[in-house]
Amino acid sequence: MAPPGDEAEYTGPFNTAFDQIREGAQKAVDAFNDLVAKVNRWAWLIGPAALWWIKHNLDAIRDALDKVLEKVRYAIEHQLPVLSLISISFRWVGEVKTPVSELSFAATEPADEDLVKWTGDAAAAYTRKSTQQKAAIDESVLKAEFISQWLFKIAKANVDFAAELAKIVTGLANKIVEAAAEAGGVITLPLVIETLGNSVGTLVEEGLNILITVGQRFVDALGNVRDLATQVGDHSKLPGGNWPQAVRG
Repeated sequence: MAPPGDEAEYTGPFNTAFDQIREGAQKAVDAFNDLVAKVNRWAWLIGPAALWWIKHNLDAIRDALDKVLEKVRYAIEHQLPVLSLISISFRWVGEVKTPVSELSFAATEPADEDLVKWTGDAAAAYTRKSTQQKAAIDESVLKAEFISQWLFKIAKANVDFAAELAKIVTGLANKIVEAAAEAGGVITLPLVIETLGNSVGTLVEEGLNILITVGQRFVDALGNVRDLATQVGDHSKLPGGNWPQAVRG
């Protein structure tokens, strides 16, 4: 079957996810910088042991943030190629499968009803050729459907990846923004940053594990490239990879 729905049903949420990713990433970075600025502002009142503890937790938060930002950079670099995959998947249906499939009936339907009275060698040759043409048409329809589905599965895996990444980035940004707002002075800073470090570490670890699972779907879809090669390489109804000739010159 063709990819369900229409192109906009997938490109819309995909682009929305990237808007959330960009906005969340910027919020997370700005909030983290705000948090560091507050620590620097109050550092002269914080004892060495407490300051070391704060720095230790800030480093952990920064490492977690960097891991997510690395995924963000990778995703943004591949946003346009994925949109192209979605578009091409639907084009294989609309511009190849559908118009070619409409030829299937026409290939064996006589243009003149008198042709049904046709007999002899010429009639047999005509029937053989028209059967070959219909088989080639039907095979092309199947190949177009397979290629469309293959491309769609890869694109869908990327859409799911973007949606999950948007959740992680948004959740991370909210936690850092909240912590920066609560860290109002020297008394609250150590506790707020320690709590943030613990929660961010868990959030990022769980989120990245989900991304690994979603990413596996992409790998599995790519793994089906052998099936794609088998489909394209099957010339049983398209001799030599070419359309069967109806007339030989």
